Amino acid sequence: MHTTCNAFTKAGRPCKGKVLPGRPYCMSHDPEHADQRAKGQRKGGEARANARRAAKAWAAMGEQITPDQLPAILRACMISVKTGTLEPAQASAIASLAKTSVSITNQIEMEARLAALEAAAGISEGTRLRRVK
Repeated sequence: MHTTCNAFTKAGRPCKGKVLPGRPYCMSHDPEHADQRAKGQRKGGEARANARRAAKAWAAMGEQITPDQLPAILRACMISVKTGTLEPAQASAIASLAKTSVSITNQIEMEARLAALEAAAGISEGTRLRRVK
């Protein structure tokens, strides 16, 4: 018995999916599971649409998150993943954005501190310190 699907992909290549028990096809190609596939595709489309609507709503609110709020947001994401109300991939994207946000905030703060130090030392933009021998 075959362990890979007997169907072909849209590109004409043999499908590499694992067959369902007692069937010659994988879940994606088995005609007996067409209704179940369609239901899953609708659910996936609804989830993507909901995510897009949520992102648009967040942007429209002009919500600002401060760095000190990020740990609580990430904890809430972890709990949501654990309870099944947030997909791990979505939590990963949020964590990645949070990391980027912290990195950008740190860079902005460092540049501001450097500018203040240069101003206090009387160093103007374009002036270089000379090495003392």
